[in-house]
Order: sequence, then structure tokens, then C-alpha cells
Amino acid sequence: MKHEPKKISKIVDEILTYFLYHYGTRAEIVVEPEPGRYTIRFRFADVEMTDEEFELLSERLVVRRQPELEDYYWQLAGEVEDNSEISLVGMMCDSIELDREGESISLVLVRKV
Repeated sequence: MKHEPKKISKIVDEILTYFLYHYGTRAEIVVEPEPGRYTIRFRFADVEMTDEEFELLSERLVVRRQPELEDYYWQLAGEVEDNSEISLVGMMCDSIELDREGESISLVLVRKV
């Protein structure tokens, strides 16, 4: 995956798959290509998530970006129904904002190119 649009698509796919699989939620997604970066905004509604699940999601997403591992790990991960891909998403992003208001969750990811 040498091209940024493919990496952005993979990030969107992994986050959307996670929320659909675990919570069967409605989703709004906006991808904003900007000079030098991409901003990806998600808004999920009707998410019945416990405080513990939210904290675990936050811990898995908020990891330091590791560009040297991006291509290698995506090829190994495949389609698995656990949470390992969420950590990979965190490794591909420069900043992550995760907020929760009741049963709504918003997530903003920024990836610099």
C-alpha cells in the first residue's frame, strides 16, 4: 500500500467494520484531503457501549504512529474480527480525538503525508 488514498481507505474500512460488527450502528464519514494531510471524521449514533469498552477502544487507538510498520502489518492482519486492526489504525495516524456523548461517538483522525 504505497499510495495514500489506499491507506486512507483502509483506515476508514477498519473503523467502520469495527463499529458495524460490534455495535450495528449508524455512521457518518467525512474524508477531507488537505495539503499535507488527510482528516477523517466519523460520527456513530446509537452505540450501546460500556465505559470499559470505550476506555479499551481509546487505549487501542491512541498509540504512537509507526510509519515503518504500516505496509507490513496491514498485509499480515487480514480480516479478523478482533480488535488488533484498531491498534494498526492508531499506528497510521498522527492525531486521534475520540469523544462520547451518550450513545453518540465522534472520532477524528489526522494522517500527515
